[in-house]
Amino acid sequence: MRISVLASVLMAFAGLAGTAQAEYPERPVTIIVPAAAGGGGDTTTRILARELKDILGQPITIINQGQGGGVVGLTAIKNATPDGYTIGLLFPYAGYKATGQADFSAKDFTPIANFNGDSSSLLVGSGSRFKDLKTALEAIKASPGSFKVHCSGGCGSVWDIPVAGMMLDYGIDVATIKWVPGQGAAPGLIELAAGGVDFQTASLPEASALMSAGRVRPLAVLSPEPVPGFPDAPTTKQSIGTAVDGGTWRALGGPAGMPGDVVAKLDAAVAKATQSPAYKDAMAKANFGVKYLNGKQLEELMLRHEKDTARVMDALGYGK
Repeated sequence: MRISVLASVLMAFAGLAGTAQAEYPERPVTIIVPAAAGGGGDTTTRILARELKDILGQPITIINQGQGGGVVGLTAIKNATPDGYTIGLLFPYAGYKATGQADFSAKDFTPIANFNGDSSSLLVGSGSRFKDLKTALEAIKASPGSFKVHCSGGCGSVWDIPVAGMMLDYGIDVATIKWVPGQGAAPGLIELAAGGVDFQTASLPEASALMSAGRVRPLAVLSPEPVPGFPDAPTTKQSIGTAVDGGTWRALGGPAGMPGDVVAKLDAAVAKATQSPAYKDAMAKANFGVKYLNGKQLEELMLRHEKDTARVMDALGYGK
């Protein structure tokens, strides 16, 4: 009789443990977006969140924290309780350390899954005298200190590092250019259209609305092939004879130390979401690329990103 009662108690505890593990998430999940509303990071995360809400069975709350060029939002993700209920958008972050804005590294976060990848581009306002990339690069090369380039977020990050690398390889003294930080692509593009800066680094999808309105235009996109949905945006190969492949990745991550089973469930949810017709259709309509990587692949990408950024950051003179 005692053995039977003990067995029943143990089975009950096992059932409770299994239920607790299977019920994540038991309440709404918050996703922090370290960028202003309306930009590519915000748009793609909201598209993903719509799918995750149905897959996870809980509401998803998006909080935009673009202050400090994204430093505030990334810091909030890093310092969140590692229980899976506050996660966030991760993107190329290695430049913050060299600029002295923050000291982020892969060990500060739990990589969950990558869901998007897009190429960087160099844009000008509709009234700019530059009609092609080669003419613009030649002018910048002749007098780099005369030009302002908006970085979209914090300089030394998502869009400007690939562009700065292209300029560096073109023989430009990139450290002399006036690189202008901001709170995301959307506010920067408005400033570009108004003539406040000479150039903008951003993805084509982020600029699509103002491009359609005739207020900004791309000089070139840093992609080996034309970007779907933007057939009139020339590649660097077409513009200067050299193919350049550079851009951003966007992923979900959380603070370091998240439970493995929670990470696995979120990873599986992202994988399912990125394969759904609704997600693919929404991303295609917004001209964003779908690129899924699991947690391990994302970690490898983050470490490679940190290493690859060093060359350009040194040339820019950050951290010296």
